[in-house]
Amino acid sequence: MTPEALLSQLKEIHEPAAIGLWPPAPGWWILIISTLFIITLMAYLIRSYVKKNAWKKDAKQAIAAIGQQINERSPQQTLHLINQLIKRIAIHQLNDPSIKALTGSAWHQFLVSFIEGSHRLSQEQLTLLSEGQYKQNMGADDEIQTEITVLLTALHNWIKEA
Repeated sequence: MTPEALLSQLKEIHEPAAIGLWPPAPGWWILIISTLFIITLMAYLIRSYVKKNAWKKDAKQAIAAIGQQINERSPQQTLHLINQLIKRIAIHQLNDPSIKALTGSAWHQFLVSFIEGSHRLSQEQLTLLSEGQYKQNMGADDEIQTEITVLLTALHNWIKEA
């Protein structure tokens, strides 16, 4: 037999079938599953962070509202609103409804222990919070309004740090 005859007996070379996109290789499955896990974890962490710090946003808005209406209310009413806000924050943070009933020296001692950090309130501010809403004669309006404004700023900074 001649070489041409032998070559004519050979069948054509068949190329293998093209590699399809489905099913993906195991590496792609691992990548897809880990990406979905990371996205789900990030969504959970962001949601829990937002939920955990929602009280800060509400408290800052309440302080801003009190600050805007400071000239429309008496100093006693303003201090009462500030005390109510701090009590709401404390009840939320500590999950202790008995805080609502604190007044006088018990409230003063609680404020000393509750408001900590670099933005701790001064002794005068703590006294103003614990006793100011009960005083009939608060002194000069401009002076007390300034003290309350400084107190609101200190509380805002404390909330931001908390």
